[in-house]
Amino acid sequence: MAFLELEKISKSFKETVGLRERLSGISRENPVLKDLSLKVEKGELIVVLGPTGCGKTTLLHTICGLIRQDSGHIYLDGECIDSLPPNKRGVCMVFQDFCLFPHMNVADNVAYGLFSRKIKRETVTDRVKEVLENLDLYHLRYRKPETLSGGEKQRVALARALVIQPKVLLFDEPLSNLDLNVRKSVRSEILRVQRDYDLTSIYVTHDQYEARGIADRVAIIHNGKIEQVGKPEDIFYKPQTEFVASFTEAENLLEGKLLENRPNEGLSEVLVGGIKIYTALDSSLRVGQEVKFMIRPEDIIIAKEKPVTSARNVLGGRVSSVEPHGSLFKVDVNIGDVSLSCLISRISLEEFEVIPGSNLYVVFKSSAVHIIK
Repeated sequence: MAFLELEKISKSFKETVGLRERLSGISRENPVLKDLSLKVEKGELIVVLGPTGCGKTTLLHTICGLIRQDSGHIYLDGECIDSLPPNKRGVCMVFQDFCLFPHMNVADNVAYGLFSRKIKRETVTDRVKEVLENLDLYHLRYRKPETLSGGEKQRVALARALVIQPKVLLFDEPLSNLDLNVRKSVRSEILRVQRDYDLTSIYVTHDQYEARGIADRVAIIHNGKIEQVGKPEDIFYKPQTEFVASFTEAENLLEGKLLENRPNEGLSEVLVGGIKIYTALDSSLRVGQEVKFMIRPEDIIIAKEKPVTSARNVLGGRVSSVEPHGSLFKVDVNIGDVSLSCLISRISLEEFEVIPGSNLYVVFKSSAVHIIK
């Protein structure tokens, strides 16, 4: 059994109905979690991603006992904790809005959980000092929350969770209220602390780059169920479903028909809108079968002239649009009836004189084409 195991967790909430429906005894329920199962190993950090309203926060609240599931079981370190109150579960949560007591200073905020558990004052003093020093907060111990920056408040919230020495630490979008530079700093601190304390953690975020940077594994939730769980590189480069591919911004989602398998070359040939695209051989696919596949924009390179390359896919097309995309530029290229998006640097944009209407070659390896089953 995994250190933390969720077994077929379901949870529904009653929806608001009109007066006539209430008088008639009619009620409606909105299922948020649907037979959700997840295993987390000891010391592992799993990042949970999913669209708004998919059940991410409800999942965390269920694990820590703030919400009771309708069905299913939660096991922690071999023990079923369904009937335990929040303060007996060994689970602690770090909230996105900090939830610090405004009338208490930093030290008292951090110590509160220990005193509520009736820990001896001497032990409280030692543990509070240790965690404040570890998070570089000791010099702020007499400050009130209103005098702290957003990053300092989040570190205090983290210290308050760590000081009770939880078995599992939950993060509910802890960096969403911080600006970019502070977010990077606090994220690094969270990751350091998680590794130093060997904490089993579940981390909810909307930021996919954040997920890729800190996760041991990523779990994608869709419609109250786990759509896919795996290492970040598998989630983002080998999605198992069309939803995961779309949610992780694959963009180049195409449909075609398998023309030929070439075992000797390790290739499969797919016809898409009159264009042949080569993918790595998948012996489970049959000739004539309809297939869906994706190519991530960052796996496509461009060339002004037709290049001599080992890449199997070299396709000529015309640029339809150029848009800024963070520090890069997204270039859409029409190749017959097929449109492909790629990401290039500003230097490449200028060097190849990429503008709408210009002709380019898009180049990508067969291994960059991922079949979605």
